[in-house]
Amino acid sequence: MEKITIRLEEKDGTARIKEPVGLGIPLPKGGVQAIHQLALMNGQEPINVQLEPLAHWPDGSLRWVHASFLVSLGSGQVKDLELAKPQKLKATTSHESAIEQTSDGCVIRTSTGSVVLVSNSLSWQVTQQNNPDKSSTVTLSDEAGLPCTDKADASWEITHKGSVFVAATLNGQWLKQNNEPLALFECELRIFLETGFIQVGLTTHNPKRVRHPGGLWDLGDAGSVYFRELAIETTLPAKCLAQVTPQATDKEPKVVQLADFNLYQDSSGGGNWQSRNHVDANGEITTQFCGYRLANPNDLVREGKRANPLISIEHDGGTLDLAVPGFWQNFPTSLRKEDNKLTVGLFPKDFKKTYELQGGERKTLRCVMAHSSNSNTVAAAAYSPLMPVLAPECYEQANAFPWFKANAQPDALGELIAEGLSGNSNFFAKREVIDEFGWRNFGDIFADHETLYQAEGDAPFISHYNNQYDAIFGFARQFAVSGDKRWFELMDDLAKHVTDIDIYHTNQDRGEYNNGLFWHTDHYLEAQTATHRTFTRHNDTSSTPGQTGGGPAAEHCYTTGLMYHYLLTGIKASKTAALELAQWMVTNHEGSSGLLESVLALKNRELPRMKALAKGNLVTTHIYPFTRGTGNYLTALVDASILEPENDWLTRAEAVIKNTIHPEDNITNRDLLNIETGWSYLILLSAIARYLQEKRARNQLDEPYQFAAASLLAYANWMQQNERPFLADTAQLEFANHTWVAQDIRKAMLIFQAAELVSQPKAASLMNTAQDWLKQVCDTLKGSEERHYSRILVILMQNYGPHLAAIPANRNAALTNPELIGSKTLKLTWRELIGRIAGRMVYSIKRLNIAKEKAWLDTRRGRK
Repeated sequence: MEKITIRLEEKDGTARIKEPVGLGIPLPKGGVQAIHQLALMNGQEPINVQLEPLAHWPDGSLRWVHASFLVSLGSGQVKDLELAKPQKLKATTSHESAIEQTSDGCVIRTSTGSVVLVSNSLSWQVTQQNNPDKSSTVTLSDEAGLPCTDKADASWEITHKGSVFVAATLNGQWLKQNNEPLALFECELRIFLETGFIQVGLTTHNPKRVRHPGGLWDLGDAGSVYFRELAIETTLPAKCLAQVTPQATDKEPKVVQLADFNLYQDSSGGGNWQSRNHVDANGEITTQFCGYRLANPNDLVREGKRANPLISIEHDGGTLDLAVPGFWQNFPTSLRKEDNKLTVGLFPKDFKKTYELQGGERKTLRCVMAHSSNSNTVAAAAYSPLMPVLAPECYEQANAFPWFKANAQPDALGELIAEGLSGNSNFFAKREVIDEFGWRNFGDIFADHETLYQAEGDAPFISHYNNQYDAIFGFARQFAVSGDKRWFELMDDLAKHVTDIDIYHTNQDRGEYNNGLFWHTDHYLEAQTATHRTFTRHNDTSSTPGQTGGGPAAEHCYTTGLMYHYLLTGIKASKTAALELAQWMVTNHEGSSGLLESVLALKNRELPRMKALAKGNLVTTHIYPFTRGTGNYLTALVDASILEPENDWLTRAEAVIKNTIHPEDNITNRDLLNIETGWSYLILLSAIARYLQEKRARNQLDEPYQFAAASLLAYANWMQQNERPFLADTAQLEFANHTWVAQDIRKAMLIFQAAELVSQPKAASLMNTAQDWLKQVCDTLKGSEERHYSRILVILMQNYGPHLAAIPANRNAALTNPELIGSKTLKLTWRELIGRIAGRMVYSIKRLNIAKEKAWLDTRRGRK
């Protein structure tokens, strides 16, 4: 394995002292077998580092690792570190984690004192040397303002243990005073052993289902829960003064010394702070004033727009510095002090209304605190953390991204994508248009393309993008290509939003909805009180003819970006989300094997085939539809196989391919040139190309690979002869806009990918066709007034790469055993159909559970 350089650059003019830093690092197949073979070096000196495996290659070697360490950098300083496999490791001076179980709880000893995790309680205590304890606890008050009780499932669980930090997690539920469950919680403390720095992450989750009458998902649903405040309270040893810095990120921040205070952020402080984006179930805007206010018990001290606050307190027991990442972005938030109690209002009681957490919705909020550190480091770590960057060659050499090319020359496609950062309507500027801020909205993308047909002068629709076409993946890839921190921020913000808000976190609804991804809000209509959940009762009809409701759908599932967010950050919530979405897609396509569900599936899927066979028609063995839903299914399975190579995800993907496509298909009968109904076959073919690329990365050119490659090539040849730009026939299109031009890029990239499967001169012919199509897309969009729209930019980012990295006539990719493709027949026979039906029914009967059958029926009748 070659050395991997990690560059750290201080760009904010702030000296960093032992700031926590972390990043995911890809490794080539077969390069490193175990974590202990790696060292992080600063020149010839090893650095204390905590390494964690994130993914493995099928041969067991490390595919991705996460590195955590502390860094000190002067203002404007640049430092290069190296991850390497040294011949001989020099002894390092590390802080051994000291974890001890006592009668009070779990004690974690640091160089500055100790942290006691109170047994079975959302509480912890910090002691510095012989000073009095400072105790922190999480509190929740219900809709009436009455305190709730935290009931832990078990004691704190140590989830990470190393020389840099120890992490502990507590799970449980909140109980109202009548012992009725209100919500679930998960709290993680990450305690850094050398500094005593503590990162707190608190997730609040409503696991109930939504009733969604008529497939409508508005606020005010019977499945919602309501509460008045969620806070972290820290009790100090005695009364003391606090240094309050509302704008800790300013070059010359102003500090106010107060005994008691309340710093409350009510809205974003932006020009559209009263946006209709911030409505309650009654459609009433909930923001009260612009920005934040800092007050003491007697009067208003200061007000401003967007607070990035730092609280610093010196007392007889030591010090406390506290900051809240995303403070103004996730409004409403507050920091207040009363006597000797400092409270972080993650959901503060100052808000105009009670908080509504919809069924299956959750929210994760964070704060950082240090009881012995440099306050500047706390503020910087919270609001402008250091961003370690790898050279793009590291990603290319490790085969970390499909079709990744390091240091490619600037091209027309790259210039279009750059609009996302540098254009007048870049992704950060888009947030301001509808004020895409607040705890439920922050991180999502304003779907500005939905305003295209609005009357001039009308306020833009409140429309949310919900990761359509996998913007998370596009952002992650652009960060790897460029090292630009802004792409990372967009990826990180969106991934955290999706994993909390856009996924339906419940097991109590229909199987085809549970843990699924809500798709973008309705086309060319206002989201209103549906928030990020597509359909609202306030719209008389959907933009889709005949559809006025629905729920999470396989046509709109994207997992690749979540996988890369996990691999780049180590944040486990994104891995869990990707795997749960993959399982949701399995349930959507295969069912859960219930008897009633199987009968319904046979009626909808197999009965039409029986009728066609009875008429003497040719019926293929294909099971799955030739659409983006099946393509998204395949992509989810491939992603899951990377995260869990030991499971059979890739084998299932191969079965799906063989039951969807065949090299001998009558492609004309697919009616793929009927644009509105057929266009999404491109996403399915792209998923097959992605499968082939992953198989090549594993050096698995077996029969399933050969079959899929031959099938893809058959369709690519057909495309080369028959496809033309979507806008060449606008009469077929309901909305003939330049999104269709962006969608044309899928055709070009597929042809690039197909060129990898053949030898010259056919490869050259395919490459020339792909280049012509790509040029047409870029030339058209370059002069388009729509090129800045979210959907266009995301489509371009999702499909970026094959034009730079596809290798024609690659001997490792080309078909070598074409005779293998004949192992799967194309024509369906009565015997096979009856066997398929009988097999499913027998399987369902063997697993018959009356209670589950009743539950399945009740969810469809709306009784559960």
